[in-house]
Amino acid sequence: MRVLAFDVFGRYALFRRSYTTTSSTSYPFPPRTAICGLLGAILGIQNDTTSSSKHLRVFDDAHIAVRAMRPIKKINLGVNYVETKSGRHSRTQILLELVKDPMYRIYISDFERFDQLKYHLENKISIFTPYLGQAQFIVDWRYIGCFEALSIGLPAELHSVMPITDSTKIQPQQGQILIREQMVLNMDDERRPTRIASYWIEKNAKPIKVLEYPKPLFKVDGLGDNICWMD
Repeated sequence: MRVLAFDVFGRYALFRRSYTTTSSTSYPFPPRTAICGLLGAILGIQNDTTSSSKHLRVFDDAHIAVRAMRPIKKINLGVNYVETKSGRHSRTQILLELVKDPMYRIYISDFERFDQLKYHLENKISIFTPYLGQAQFIVDWRYIGCFEALSIGLPAELHSVMPITDSTKIQPQQGQILIREQMVLNMDDERRPTRIASYWIEKNAKPIKVLEYPKPLFKVDGLGDNICWMD
């Protein structure tokens, strides 16, 4: 199986939890939908309206994995927003929880526009501006390469974010801090959630030792990264 790997990074990121209201808190890593949005910006995929998520259909046949390349650090920041639509300039301050100095490695398997995405990543071409969760957090990226993903057995040390199943068994190591998150995995064309998933990520970007897992695990040949797909 062919796999593209590239690193994305920036000063801040905000992958907003959908249930937050007056203040925004962030997931520690981008959900699959956010990664598809970033890839869609690079490829220049447009939606009909701002309330549409038809761009996700382009990636329905793709498998995606994500790895934290730096420890997860968060800060709280008050941001002033100005309301101009009503004709009056009213200010509102919103408290944002941001991921500081984020860096993630994204892996994507073969799909219909794989070669086009490879060309864009190699040559640093982006049709629209990609960002980390919100438009003010513009992303930079570094292309790592195109590799073969080879199936591996258990036990194994997993570097990517790990979906949680009923039969998952891991062996925590001394000094590790595991974070559990639940997020939307996919949406329909009207931005309604269709699938929810739970994940583990290690706060300090250390690998997770997996003893039992019902889904396939892969080694990215040439990188040595062990991954599993978010889906």
